[in-house]
This record gives sequence, C-alpha cells and structure tokens, in this order.
Amino acid sequence: MIDELTILVGGIQGEGIISIGINLMKVLSSLGYYTYGQRTFSSRIKGGNTTMIIHVSLEKTMAIPDTIDMMLVLDEETLKDNYHRLDNNGLILYDNILSLKSTLPEKATAIPLPVSKISKEEGSALMKSTCSLGFICRMLDINQKHVSSILIKRFHKKGKKIINQNLQILERVFTYDKETIDQYIKHLNIPMKELNRPLMIGNDSIAFGALMAGCRFVSSYPITPASEIMEYLGKCLPSYGGLMLQVEDEIAAVNMTIGASFAGVRSITATSGPGLSLMLEGIGLAGMTETPLVVVNSQRVGPSTGLPTKHEQSDLFTLYYGGHGEFPLIILSPSTIEDCFHSTIRAFNLAEKFQCPVILLLDLTLSLSPQTIDEFSYEDIVLNRGKLVEESDLRQEAEGVKPYLLTEDGISPRILPGVLNGHHHITGLEHNEFGLPTDNPLNRRLMMEKRMQKLQPLLEEDEIVIRMNNKKNILFLTFGSPYGILERAVAVTGSTVDYGYIKMIKPLPKKQLIQIIKDYDLLVIVENNYSQQLATIIKAEIGNHNKIKSISKYDGTPFTVSEIIDGIEVLINEKYEGL
Repeated sequence: MIDELTILVGGIQGEGIISIGINLMKVLSSLGYYTYGQRTFSSRIKGGNTTMIIHVSLEKTMAIPDTIDMMLVLDEETLKDNYHRLDNNGLILYDNILSLKSTLPEKATAIPLPVSKISKEEGSALMKSTCSLGFICRMLDINQKHVSSILIKRFHKKGKKIINQNLQILERVFTYDKETIDQYIKHLNIPMKELNRPLMIGNDSIAFGALMAGCRFVSSYPITPASEIMEYLGKCLPSYGGLMLQVEDEIAAVNMTIGASFAGVRSITATSGPGLSLMLEGIGLAGMTETPLVVVNSQRVGPSTGLPTKHEQSDLFTLYYGGHGEFPLIILSPSTIEDCFHSTIRAFNLAEKFQCPVILLLDLTLSLSPQTIDEFSYEDIVLNRGKLVEESDLRQEAEGVKPYLLTEDGISPRILPGVLNGHHHITGLEHNEFGLPTDNPLNRRLMMEKRMQKLQPLLEEDEIVIRMNNKKNILFLTFGSPYGILERAVAVTGSTVDYGYIKMIKPLPKKQLIQIIKDYDLLVIVENNYSQQLATIIKAEIGNHNKIKSISKYDGTPFTVSEIIDGIEVLINEKYEGL
C-alpha cells in the first residue's frame, strides 16, 4: 500500500489527453484523495505532443515529484520525452497499435493494451480517453461504479447513446485480461475520510472570487493562459444580472472595464504579457482618474509572442515600473488556489477603497494547473466599497461634492455619474478638485501628493507569510506557483529552513521586509525570470544587497523539486559550512 503516486498521460494534442487527466482527478477527488495536475501543451489547437501529470496523495500537495510511477502512452513522442523520469519500479501502459519495442527502456515493465481497438468497436476513436481512464483506474484498483458516475456527469448533455457507449467501453476495460492486470495493480492507502472534494484551476478560482466580490461585468480578449476567467464569468454572470463582452483587443477591454467601474459596476479584465502591454495606457488612465480597476495578468514566456503555453514570471518589472508618469498601483500575488479566491475579493475592495488600479499577478502554472481543494470559507467575506457616496447624502449639498477633494488620507468621496448634486467631469488631463483640466503648478503638486501618498497605510501591513522551522537563519521567499514546489522541497528533505511567499508586491511591505533582514542572515528569492526581478526590486527598496540572493529559472518550465532542493543545499552549505 502506498500514500502517493504520480501518473503521466501523454499523446497527440486534441485527442482528449487533458480530459483523461481531469476525469482521473475527479474520480480520485471524489474518493477523498488530494490531486495536483500539471499540463504541457503546444501553441496550437490540434497536433503535436501534449501530456498531463497527475500526483495523487493522502495529503495536500502543490507540486509534481521528479519521478513518474505510471505512464499511459498514446504516442511515441510521449515515451521518448519522458521515459527518463520513470521510477525504477515504474509501469508503462501503452496502446498496442504503437510500435514501441525500439524505444522502451530496458527492464521497463510495459503492458500493451487495446485502447484504440476497444474504443472503435464500442463507439469511436474519440472515446480513447474513456478507455484510457478506465485502464488507469483499474491499475489503481478503483471500483468501476465510481468511474461510471463521473462519466455520467461528464456526458449528461450528450444523450443516452453517448453515455451508454462510454459505459460499455468501461465494461470492456474492467473485464479485460484480469490475470495480467492484477499483477501490477498499485494499491493506494484509503483516505481517513471519503470526502468529495472540488477540483479547480487558478483561473476558475479568480473568476469565482470575482463573482462573490460582486463583479458584474467582464470585458476581455482571449489569450493564453488567462482566457478561462472570461469564459467562466461569461457562463455565470447572466444568471446574476451581469454581462461578459469579448472585445476586439486589450485596449478596448481595459477601457470598457474602466467605463463600467466609473459607472459604479464592479468590473474586471484578464490578460497576459502581450495584452498587458496594450493595457498600460488604460491602467495609467485609471490611475489619473482614480477609477477602481481590477486587472488579472497571468504571466507566460515573453517578450513578443514568446512561448504562449510555457511558464515564466517575467512581467513584474513591467507592472512595478510600467506606464508613463507616476500613479498609485497595487500588485497582489496569490500563490495557491485558495489565495486566488480570497485575493480577488480583496482586489475589488482595495481598488474601491484606494480608488486605483489593482493587479492580480498569476503565472501560467497557477492559472492552469488543476488541483483538489478543500471547500472555501465564506464567513470572512466582506465587501468594502470605500468612500462611495449615496445620493441621499448629497441632497443637502447645495454646491455639490468635489470628486477630487483634497483630503487628509488622499482619498476623495466617490460620486457615481448621474447622482444629484455631484460633479461628474472626468479627464486624463491633470485636473483640479472639480475634475476640470488645469496646468497650475501648485495644483499639480497637490494632486500628485494626494494620489501618491494614499497607499501609505499599506506599507505597514504584513504581507509575507512565513512557515517557521527555526533552525537555520535563512529564509526562502517566493511568489506564485513556485511556493508549492518550495514547500514540497522543504518537506521532502526535512530541511530546517524557513520559507514563505509574498502576497502583496506593490506597495512593497517595507516594514516587514526590514524586520526580516534583521532577523535572518540571508533572504533567498525563488523566481522564474532571468533578471531576478523580485530580488532586484527588494534590493532597490530596502538595500542590504549582500543579504539577498536568488534562485532563478527561465527556460519556460517550472522549477522541479530537485532543483529547489539543490538550491537550498548549496546556499546552506555556503552560509553554514561546517554546521
């Protein structure tokens, strides 16, 4: 009996490889297991190799181990590219129409299976995904009824014929060559509780968080790896009186989002690097007009088109320093699926409280990697609309309320257009308290100070979550999906380093960082970019260059657990040689 297992499924893109992985994760999650999935795919609709790796365990994990315990191979490229990762006791399942004898590793346990044959005889070649799912579940000793229930839900809109064909394929799979299959079954330990946990990707969590935050408008242009946010909200919003618009480009998307927000509707847009470049002028407009704006940026490899389906975290400089001129901007960086949900609600609250743009910074792996999660907690959800002025409050104001009133905290009363006794002029030009354009030097200085200083309270916040081991005076810090890999690396090695992640990158939590620099001999930033962007920003803001180091990777793939382990060991040995 084993506590965890890693399975790779691979084949030609467009033939249901991801469906196999997702449905397997749903089956396992319904039985009380935790799962985590990682996709590799090409920048094309169909063709080329694609794989999905699924890790199943009794305990929650947010990383894929370096070795594979079981592979299901539906094309030769999958085996060639991944056999080196197979564990010494690993198992290869493959469609018996493939000629793999020349590529099978020596001493590998390989079982040919009639995947294509059964699929065609009972339905069509398109149903290879169901046949493959069935064989994997047999190898895990999962009851046929559990698999059937997931498939019935999956195909309930397809009609009885499709459902019956898929169930018949399962029947053939679960009665195939019992003598051979039973020799290689991988028995997973049974979870303490059989809970049917949900399965979610980061983008879905962002979209769900937006819905729960009261967002009722999304304007976006499709782009990998952010499109699912628009798609999710497009399905949900009409039921809540909301609207999704797929527009002609990212310039239209950000400006429509600003317009809806100006009118009082909580709104969101989502993009990736190339789209972000087009949105920067609009983000600056929201900064100048002090209009709440929430933008999701899911990072991928750049510059230009780069590698649209590969992982990187290289947009940080663009967001931290980007846009012409100076204006207040908040960058939140969730690192888990749960963080994505709660950070999105927080993003809307901060955008309206401080009347400025808020960026939710994700990466491709966090956006698209499905995982089993525990139910979200909804008890602490609070919607804060800031200094939003009700029309009843303005009825006694003969002269009206100035929309850019100079206040002690730099935040003016927010008056929606059309409200009686409100002033509603808005412009991207520098303006006075009434919103009217002016180039008066004194006014310019006062307005700049008003905008730039209103985020000062956030500098005092604790935005770094630290997991304490208290043995070595070194802290490993990251943001986004590398946190899950860092967490597993520390757990696997039994390392005694402290580690954590940063939830808000701008404004940087200077007070907390200064204390960290005092408490630790060394701060190590783990990030996926060439220029060590987060480390560079921290050095620029708080100094202490000699106490800040980096572990970086920029080849389009996430860190592996072993890469993080190697980095930890090297730095510990350098700093604590002889301990």
